[in-house]
Amino acid sequence: MMSSAKLRDDSSDGDDDMDSKTFEIHCAWPNMPLEPDTFGLTICCMVRDFTYLAQHKGSWINRYSRVCTTLTLLILCITIQVFLLKEVKHFVSARAVHDVRTAYDAFEHHMYGGATYVISETPILERRGIGGPSGAHFDPEAFEEFDSETKASVCCIPMSQPLFFFAVLYVWTLTCVADLRKCKDLFESLILQTERCADMSRSLVDDDDDGVERFVIARLTMPMKCALTLMVLIPRLLITCYLLWVGCRWLLGTTDFSELILNSVALEFILNLKDMLYLALVPRRSMIDLENTEILPSQPREPESLMVLVGTMFWAILAAVWVGIYMGVPGVSGLQSVLRHYQWDVHDVCTSWIASRFTV
Repeated sequence: MMSSAKLRDDSSDGDDDMDSKTFEIHCAWPNMPLEPDTFGLTICCMVRDFTYLAQHKGSWINRYSRVCTTLTLLILCITIQVFLLKEVKHFVSARAVHDVRTAYDAFEHHMYGGATYVISETPILERRGIGGPSGAHFDPEAFEEFDSETKASVCCIPMSQPLFFFAVLYVWTLTCVADLRKCKDLFESLILQTERCADMSRSLVDDDDDGVERFVIARLTMPMKCALTLMVLIPRLLITCYLLWVGCRWLLGTTDFSELILNSVALEFILNLKDMLYLALVPRRSMIDLENTEILPSQPREPESLMVLVGTMFWAILAAVWVGIYMGVPGVSGLQSVLRHYQWDVHDVCTSWIASRFTV
């Protein structure tokens, strides 16, 4: 990373004293490497091979063959990710949601002495206590009448421990936010910062100052920008957003604190499938080409400012806001639809059971 300082004289009398000088620090960002995954490989091969084709370098059969192979690998990656997301939602998330809804319905009906209203009858019956935990029908003593299995099912509802669940959901959200931030940076670098050119022959700029054949993607044609947006950026963005929603839904439906952590880790493997396929199926030559291909930085030059230095905390705040909006707060329903009209009435009655059950 290179930086430069611009000296500005703010003194009115032209005094040369250093106390009267203000240094403006500017940072010139270096070129960025492509990520070593299926999406990065697609960008590298599409640009490199079509540039060589436009320059009439090498065998056109080799160029088109690698493009077709890379696109096949990309389609395979996206297909597996979409299929796994669909099946996780169907077989894993749906079952967890069914179980947690059943447990909470039984809790509501018993704790309110049958004074409930129905919010849904299909696919399963869901009832909520009239008046909430501060109402006349709620009986905390009725919790002791549950058997041990029912107590465990109810008290291990993630929303019964809101701070713990918030932390788990926050970490999972940050995992997805990191991928969304990479999508944003790629869009700014490839689509916004990269110049538009008439043909691909001028796309790559040689940057072999250290004796290594390294290229920078400096220009792209409009069709290539559109192709990369449709094939790389949009699918990656949509998959990450959908995985964030499915993951939050699955975690909220988990009625076991230990599985809550394991499930959040298990979800990440779908997100990292692009890395696994790259390491397992990509030939070494293509890996070397990717390592020696860079893209322009999303911000070529930035002056030092408070926003530049601490602005990334915006993503941390955004993740916290999402978790808060998804979970909701007492009196305000969140976006989550796992336990609709959740009344925040489990935590207090489970305090003694939690203390005895998880004491070592």
